[in-house]
Amino acid sequence: MSDDPMEKRRMEEQNLVRAGIDIGGTFTDAVLIDADGALTVTKVRTTPDDFARGFLDGLEALLEPAGLGPEAIGYLVHGTTVATNAIVQRRTAKVGLLTTAGFKDVLAIGTQLRPSLYDMQKPKPAPLVPAELRLEVDERIGPQGEVIRPLSEEDVERAARTFAEAGVEAVAVAFLFSFVDPRHEERAAELLEQHLPGVPVTLSSRVAPEFREYQRTSTTTINASLLPLAGAYVQRLNDALTEKGVRAPLHLMQSNGGVTTGQTAAELPVGLIASGPAAGVISGARIASALGSEDVLTFDMGGTTADVGLVIGGQAQLRYTGEVEGHPVNLPQIDVLSVGAGGGSIARVDEFGSLRVGPESAGADPGPAAYGAGGEDATVTDAHVVLGTLDPERFLGGRMSLDPDAAARAVERAVAKPLGIRLEEAAQSILRLANATMAGALRVVSVARGHDPRRLALVAFGGAGPMHACAIAEELDMTRVIVPRYPGVASALGLLVSDLRHDLRRTWLRLTADLDPAELEAALAELEREGRDVLGRAGLDDGQVVVNHELDMRYRGQAYELTVPLDGDARGAGLVEAAERAFHELHERTYGHAQPVEEVEIVTLRTHATAKIGAASWTAKPGPAAEEATREVWVAGHGRLSHRVLTREQLAEVGTLEGPGLVEQDDTTVVVPPGWTLRHVDDTAAIAERSR
Repeated sequence: MSDDPMEKRRMEEQNLVRAGIDIGGTFTDAVLIDADGALTVTKVRTTPDDFARGFLDGLEALLEPAGLGPEAIGYLVHGTTVATNAIVQRRTAKVGLLTTAGFKDVLAIGTQLRPSLYDMQKPKPAPLVPAELRLEVDERIGPQGEVIRPLSEEDVERAARTFAEAGVEAVAVAFLFSFVDPRHEERAAELLEQHLPGVPVTLSSRVAPEFREYQRTSTTTINASLLPLAGAYVQRLNDALTEKGVRAPLHLMQSNGGVTTGQTAAELPVGLIASGPAAGVISGARIASALGSEDVLTFDMGGTTADVGLVIGGQAQLRYTGEVEGHPVNLPQIDVLSVGAGGGSIARVDEFGSLRVGPESAGADPGPAAYGAGGEDATVTDAHVVLGTLDPERFLGGRMSLDPDAAARAVERAVAKPLGIRLEEAAQSILRLANATMAGALRVVSVARGHDPRRLALVAFGGAGPMHACAIAEELDMTRVIVPRYPGVASALGLLVSDLRHDLRRTWLRLTADLDPAELEAALAELEREGRDVLGRAGLDDGQVVVNHELDMRYRGQAYELTVPLDGDARGAGLVEAAERAFHELHERTYGHAQPVEEVEIVTLRTHATAKIGAASWTAKPGPAAEEATREVWVAGHGRLSHRVLTREQLAEVGTLEGPGLVEQDDTTVVVPPGWTLRHVDDTAAIAERSR
């Protein structure tokens, strides 16, 4: 691939063929939109031993039916779980931490928060860096950026020798108040690179330039632990794509809902932790907006997890703090909650005689028992096969057959016999418990955030989402479900409609009453220049970049802050006054009260630089001709009910489907329960509505 970003950009503009590939726990989803807007979608099995191989399998499965060669691709985006899986499975690099003298145990101490409030025995997650690799340096920067103690270069060199002897694969550097003045961290990096050639170094002043030592050090350490793995993965994928003749540069989806270049992603892999789920929320928001629904809950149920999010006013909701496996991550990220409830979630009866579903998953290999690949555990997918929801001969459009006998044996052995109930009742119990778990997650991102789910629509996608969506909506007393045209690959489609984005922030403590507005404008302008520079290096013209600013603000003495968007037209004293008004209003909405007489502090400056990649539109390809059918499906309270079975093309012809019914397509099955009506809208989506 060419290293010239302007050449890359010109190529993308000339060639409108776009491809998006999202790797999930069980399936890898791939979509391609050609120059005429025709959409090709496919799903291939994920290859956990080498995700790059699954990526290439998906790409090949896209190009061949479209009659295209690899050189035709002009825009290529990837959603990956490589960062998340590495942390969950503890396959991260061996990291050494260099920190200010007296602060080496920050990672071990953490905060006063406990994983379980009333369980005093439950341990905190083990620190990412063991004590013997957390080393101190004699240095100190003060809160105003003053040098209290100069950097001891001898301490840094001594630490480098210790790291070399221990065989560390990456180094994290987190010095006190480096977010105010990064000089000591930058000099330490120079020395480490001299004494540890080839070992990547992560500086907190570049990854997380914010106050709160534990969160900043944790974020920096996580990034360092992922650098060797993510860098090698991106490079390996780039090399394989080049070998296959793909000329388009590789882009990756970030947790913040924006796309970035492969190079930036390899340097900041901590930003990839929620890559795939973020793309799903963006996709759900775009599809819902096209149908006039600006406030929705997104529900993405795949093979391993269900990921839920909230969209208000057409915008996916962001949060600026999160965690992975109990370790805090201070980066802007789409507010997504993931629970272990997917098609591959394993059902079993525990030692107390209680049914459990998930979070363990059968994954892609061996997968559910019905896959016939050696799996023996009962899963959510097996329950659907037992009940008749899934047609064993038409799974994935007939490209994969299921074994109903294996599914029945697994559910009988794992659930029906231990509980002493009928096979169908056991299968239905599996689905009800999975639904309860997912409904609980949706309550967290809606009710717990102050939003009534009854006034929201539910956007259902993922390979299993449309099978569960109406039942979950009933549990939440919701009446409207939006089902995208291709729900099984909606996250992959989200990759193609996401903007390029780069986020910057910097802790900047000031009282608004004492603030010189010119100082604030200068600080924001500096962040804006940096954001434009980053996107410029990705081949974007300055005119394509849009920059927005936000301020984290609080009343003086508060422990936590609220993020306030800045008025882009305000200047000087008006800028500060507008920010104060917006803060008081947001505090009132959030907490039910405001204190305009209290002093207000600015805590952190935030800048978002984005660039549109151009709207993506598509037309659905007609599927193979099929006759309308009926199938009996076991339904709780009804027994076996005859369901009308349509293809998605037939739904478009007849317009509506009264429940009970099923819509079968290559990437999912849509379940329309009794009391619901599914209505075709257009190539974008169908809408299911419940009669009260």
